[in-house]
Amino acid sequence: MKIRGQRIELGEIEAALRELSGVTDAAAAVHEFFPGDKRIVGYLVAKDSIAKDRAQLQQALKKRLPAYMVPAAFVELTALPLSSSGKLDRRALPAPPPDDTESGDYRAPAAGTETVIAQAWAQVLGRKGIGADDNFFDLGGHSLVATQVVAKVRAATGVALSVMDLFTSPTIRELATLVDRPADTHRPRPLLYELTAPVPAGQRVLSYVCIPYGGGTAAIFQPLAQALPAGHRLFAVAAPGDEVGLAEESIPLDELATKCVNEILVRVDGPIALYAHCAGAALAVQIARRLETAGRTVTAIYFGAVFPFAKPGKRVWSGLSTLAGMKRLRADQAFANWLAVIGDLDPASARQVVRIARRAAVRAEEFFTDLLREPKDRLRTPIISVVGEHDPDTEFAAERYREWHFLTDTTALATLDEAGHFFVTYRAKELADIVTTAHHQLADEEPGPVGDENWRIAGVFPVRRRQVIIGPQPSMRRFLTVASGQLVSIVGSALTEFALPMWIYLKTGSLLSFALLAVAGLLPGMVVAPLAGALVDRYDRRLIMLLGDCAAGGTQLALGILFFSGHLQLWQIYPLVGLLSVALSFQRLAYGSAVAQLAPKHYLGHANGVVQMIGGASQVLVPLVAVGLLASIGLGGILIFDVASYVFAIAVVSLVRFPTTLARHRKEPLLAETVNGFRFSWGQRGFRAMLLFFMVLNIFLAPMFMLVSPTVLSFASLADAGRVALAGGVGVLLGGLVMAFWGGPRHQRLRGVFLCALACGAACVITGLRANLWVLAAGALLMSLCVTLLNSLYATIVHVKVPATIPRPGFRGEHPDRVVHASAGMGDYRTVRDPSPAAADESRRRAGHQCRRGHRHRTGPGRRSRLLAVRRGNHHPGAGVHAHSVAEEFRHGCTKRCHG
Repeated sequence: MKIRGQRIELGEIEAALRELSGVTDAAAAVHEFFPGDKRIVGYLVAKDSIAKDRAQLQQALKKRLPAYMVPAAFVELTALPLSSSGKLDRRALPAPPPDDTESGDYRAPAAGTETVIAQAWAQVLGRKGIGADDNFFDLGGHSLVATQVVAKVRAATGVALSVMDLFTSPTIRELATLVDRPADTHRPRPLLYELTAPVPAGQRVLSYVCIPYGGGTAAIFQPLAQALPAGHRLFAVAAPGDEVGLAEESIPLDELATKCVNEILVRVDGPIALYAHCAGAALAVQIARRLETAGRTVTAIYFGAVFPFAKPGKRVWSGLSTLAGMKRLRADQAFANWLAVIGDLDPASARQVVRIARRAAVRAEEFFTDLLREPKDRLRTPIISVVGEHDPDTEFAAERYREWHFLTDTTALATLDEAGHFFVTYRAKELADIVTTAHHQLADEEPGPVGDENWRIAGVFPVRRRQVIIGPQPSMRRFLTVASGQLVSIVGSALTEFALPMWIYLKTGSLLSFALLAVAGLLPGMVVAPLAGALVDRYDRRLIMLLGDCAAGGTQLALGILFFSGHLQLWQIYPLVGLLSVALSFQRLAYGSAVAQLAPKHYLGHANGVVQMIGGASQVLVPLVAVGLLASIGLGGILIFDVASYVFAIAVVSLVRFPTTLARHRKEPLLAETVNGFRFSWGQRGFRAMLLFFMVLNIFLAPMFMLVSPTVLSFASLADAGRVALAGGVGVLLGGLVMAFWGGPRHQRLRGVFLCALACGAACVITGLRANLWVLAAGALLMSLCVTLLNSLYATIVHVKVPATIPRPGFRGEHPDRVVHASAGMGDYRTVRDPSPAAADESRRRAGHQCRRGHRHRTGPGRRSRLLAVRRGNHHPGAGVHAHSVAEEFRHGCTKRCHG
């Protein structure tokens, strides 16, 4: 199982407990002292009473166990509780008394500062009787609750305390001494904090200098420091201005790098390696440059969850990307809503973290932009990229790790299975394996396979000779050329899609024909989208774009010929519009996937932003332009323009050669993604109710929006219908701006959804009050505004409530001898040992699944906790789950499908 991201092996803890002097039997369990605070409790059966001296027991266990696996409390029993089958009954293990924390040398906190700190610890840790010499981390403290403790002490004392002060002064007595120290005697804060225990000079193997991601503190590397093997040291960088709650000024990147190097040269001897997570990569590059200039050899640089990212160099592109980003117009609350649910942060602190992260990202982007534009002296140090398998920020990692070639001659890629972006905290053991072994393989001429079942070296790119570039390369000019052709064709199709229903209504006066055409233009594309996505992922995107453009242009040409020949009938329009919908699905999916193939990957974020901005602006302007063209040149003129736009798009795609680089690839087919999303959503009672509410709401709102234009045309001109449509577009724009500035409510978001729904209903009433153009325009604007707010609030609820990573069915787990569970709907993993191979065989037999060793069992509807995988492994005494409970999980969860 896991506690605060660390893997906890109860069997190993129990084995260590049994080796304590005087202990005849022992057990370990995880107890939740208060919501969200889980700690390990040791249960001892001893000849003499020994459980009272907690500090001595913990010191003895630290010789055998990592610090995070040492129990925070001990309970002495006369005998361990057993079930009817003679197995340990963990449910019957008693909870430790809340005040059973005093050690043999307990000393109560003194009045004043010590009492204030003790009260803060008691509130956050949920403990009583904390002694002045008790260690915060021995009591179950960790980096997240350390942030809360420091905030409470700051508020009570007014002293600018940092989280790292708690790491360096982990007892109440030491921390109080630091707080009470006169201000004029305070020394400048160091930039480097050593998070590992001191290592004697003769035993030092390698020292790591680690730079956190933007918005993170040096404390995030505590799990990694604990997971490093003996002889390795870890120093974490705490940059001024990067800690929540401290009013410190940040310093420029170059100055910060110089100060870090000065401390490294004084405090860190022997071999050095650097690790930087996300935006911290810019500082790591500057530190490495200065260390090499100073004559120090850097063994390796590890970059976690990041590749070079920069702004396009040209003024036009730079301006467009800046406008598309709109960073200054986006409220911190939109990001803080998500951040507040992944850590123990209050909303104000979460917003401050977001601002720090933004600053770090901008600083790193500017640094890499300058570095890519004017390359400087190359590093002699190899660069190893470490990425999570499911991290969207490191998409195309199989290709992108080579981008670090502009800095060094050797690059490599290490991939963590089932990991996301912030693996530095919850996958520390695997990360420690990577940073201590991967660089040794790079010196080999032909590196052998490295890694285990949870991580692997996915590629090594040594540059021993001049690289010859073959074929077309990605460039912003190449991307802009293709994008301009596709944009013209998309605008032409949008004009036809808007003008054709208006023309039919004006000719027939039938609302039924008007509505059927809208369905014909939408439904076929939705149905064919899964097939289109699968084909786009598997075949040449350039060819699919050409075929899609040709099919869509041919459909428009057929409509034009029928129209100008006078043979265009209503029944002919529906199948042609359906074919157009299918062709556009292929064309737009292939175009969206090819953006990553055409634009340089380090400019990809800006390229996607520009495409979305231009597409959004065209959607707002198309209704007004379409109505104007329909009134001036008629449907025939619009069809001619549309056919000409496709001729231009086909010519552009035909003339431009596509680079042979990785394009965007969906991680799972659209149909499977939809089915899995439906299963997850329907399995949550509250989420299911919300989806039903929105479904019913949309059923009633869709006709209201569809009837606006016919209502205008019933008493006004075509130009007036365009003006009302423009008012609706302005409402969408205003709704987007409101959410950008505001970010939505912090709490009770569903109440905001209900209020917006009521406001939308009132806007619908306004639209039908009277046949007046201004009334209809106001109603259309308010309807669009309210629906935009509704959709934004819905998206916020999804982002906040749905876990970022939901375990996929058949997840193989972290080790072959573990049973892996996922709590339904929570997206968290917990692992326990399979007690024996015989138990696994019994589980399969009782469930009716005679499966071969190593097979994975897919789960269907079942209990709240569903068994995802069983793999045979070695037996560890006293560990894990009982055979009967495994069999119960199988009987209630399996769907009798096995995959090898």
